[in-house]
Amino acid sequence: MVAVGGMVLGGTSAFFSDTETAAGNNFTAGAIDLKVDNESYYNGAVSTSTSFGPSDLGNGLLFLNFTDLKPDDEGEDTISLHVNNNDAYLCLDMSLTSNDDISSNEPELDTLDAPEDINNTWDGELAGLVEMVWWVDDGDNVLEEGETLLSDGVQTVTDLFGQDKTFSADLADSTTNVWTGEAGPVTGSETYYLGKAFCYGDMTLTPVLQDGLGTDGPLAPDRVATGFTCSGTGLGNESQTDGLTMDIAFSAVQARHNPNYTCDPEQRLATLTVIKEIVNDNGGNNVVSDYQLQVVGSGVTNVTSGIPTQFAAGAYVVTETGVSGYQATFSGDCNAGGQITLGDGESKTCTITNNDIPSSITLVKVVNNDNGGIKVPAHFTLRIDGDVVPNNASVPVTANSVHAISEDAVAGYSLETVTGTGCPATIPGNVTLNEGESITCTITNGDIIE
Repeated sequence: MVAVGGMVLGGTSAFFSDTETAAGNNFTAGAIDLKVDNESYYNGAVSTSTSFGPSDLGNGLLFLNFTDLKPDDEGEDTISLHVNNNDAYLCLDMSLTSNDDISSNEPELDTLDAPEDINNTWDGELAGLVEMVWWVDDGDNVLEEGETLLSDGVQTVTDLFGQDKTFSADLADSTTNVWTGEAGPVTGSETYYLGKAFCYGDMTLTPVLQDGLGTDGPLAPDRVATGFTCSGTGLGNESQTDGLTMDIAFSAVQARHNPNYTCDPEQRLATLTVIKEIVNDNGGNNVVSDYQLQVVGSGVTNVTSGIPTQFAAGAYVVTETGVSGYQATFSGDCNAGGQITLGDGESKTCTITNNDIPSSITLVKVVNNDNGGIKVPAHFTLRIDGDVVPNNASVPVTANSVHAISEDAVAGYSLETVTGTGCPATIPGNVTLNEGESITCTITNGDIIE
């Protein structure tokens, strides 16, 4: 016998299932964030004013800030470059922004050096007497044998920057890489080093033996040897009080999907021309050379009217110092306050126009009736250059010209005093005013005892 059995499964509305959740999916952009730091030495000691940690080079950070140079002074810096966190091309661009005489003291003039022209920021000798060298460093603060020079050996600042007043170096692009010797970008999140040194005098390179240890070597960071010597024995007085300024800019560009990038300073440095104009329609006699034009960024750069000067891209303020008595207005690419933003490769112009402000004379009449007189100020006729003027009213006059102050005689009254800064001691009398200068002269008359 065979038993046949059956089984029936009851129906259900449920299905086998499994859910796995990945919460917070996102895209986050990588970074091309270039940070620069500097380890600086001046005459063998750490320079705290020019040493700084990783930064964006804002807030007035400077690689060179030495304001009392003397012959034999020298300095050495190790610059560190860090790109977070993608591979990038790196370029160096520098521009010489002034080589200025600044002022002329007696020892300097004794060398037959021409007196300082306040508006000429290229009349100095210092750039021809300070020598520099740049090289690819391994981070130990010294020039060692075999380290590649970026500059053409030791050069004066004048020769380093050349006629166009710029110096650029292709650090890492599609054609070169100064650290690896092969074309291509630097690796993100790694540190790369450059060295630079200067000498106020004659520099001689004396590279020390390469230890191959970089930042782990015995020379880092105690600076046992520098790799160069400096002698200022041949310097004279011609560069006393001179000064020079320069901009130093590093740029990083994404390497991925940008295989043919090359460093091109014309695409990164900007050119600014500041023009000074003078309007003397009220007797003013100032000229352009009476003013010092300045461009203010992270530092202050003196510039010459009409001479293009190259700057790193960024925000700047154009301003000036000079004599008073003129109203300044801005035109061109500056706004009304002299502010201007320079983009990569841009060329802009800012014009400052100074218009002389009219001078003015105010005559105030005072009458003393101590002896029974009855006259009041309205009875007296006041004159400037022979023309009748109101009492106690500002009268515009031409600057830098002689003006006569007088009054008509009134019977029974005599002059007692003339008071006021810049006024004549008596009248009739003469005055000469500067642009925008205003004086008030009080003329006092008293009645005469009869």
